[in-house]
Amino acid sequence: MATLLITGAAGRIATALRPRLLDAGHDLVLLDERPPDPPVGDRERFVPGSVNDRAALETALPGVDTVVHLAGIPTEDTWDALIDANVTGTKNVLEAAAAAGVLRVVQASSIHAVGRVPEETDAPASVPGDRLPRPDSYYGVTKAAMELLGSLFADRYEMSVVSARIGAFGERPDSRRALLMWSSPDDLARLVSATVELTEPGHHVVWAVSRNSGAPADFTAGERIGFHPVDDASTVLDADERAALPPEDMAFLGGGMADMPLGHPRD
Repeated sequence: MATLLITGAAGRIATALRPRLLDAGHDLVLLDERPPDPPVGDRERFVPGSVNDRAALETALPGVDTVVHLAGIPTEDTWDALIDANVTGTKNVLEAAAAAGVLRVVQASSIHAVGRVPEETDAPASVPGDRLPRPDSYYGVTKAAMELLGSLFADRYEMSVVSARIGAFGERPDSRRALLMWSSPDDLARLVSATVELTEPGHHVVWAVSRNSGAPADFTAGERIGFHPVDDASTVLDADERAALPPEDMAFLGGGMADMPLGHPRD
């Protein structure tokens, strides 16, 4: 099994992935400015610091096989804050990984990199995982920039980089949009495992969403690298639970963020 560095290790996605990746047999190095919860256990090592702290990255990377890059601001915010965390931070992670000889990276892109794709013009299962960016926000722009950095480092340093366009992540779908674009923790763990197995250099932009009934997602790009999601939001909730979900804007892939004021942090 592999040794994985998880950036943003105290965040929501990393917290859900940790037990699943440990169960898969991987050892974990956890990088964050705050200690993760639950506390570090067997086969885990915590390194305090941010992705803009090169010394912390250099401390974390020895012995690592694959980087799981989750650090960053996960929603709309001011331009300067997003660039610092999501673009410069990603550049720092990729630079440090390349310098350390760590040649496999899976990084958290977002549905919002293509969030202004109109849903009404795309038939179900018609939006490729590697569709050209069409961001819906400054946040989406930074995720598109992350993907470009992944392409650059894959080409320049013969790395295997997976840019994972995550949808509505959670243990359970919590909106009507999530019924289509839910990303289950188990399926994200499957994507990490697929990245660990990559041996050929290249950049891959893939849908990191579950195989939800009626989802406008084409999984071909992910399947090419061995990612086969199996969960379906419609089987997690019963009919009454699905009917009780709050409504959400369905005009664009990115939902309500497509019409939010640019550069305004969400509450």
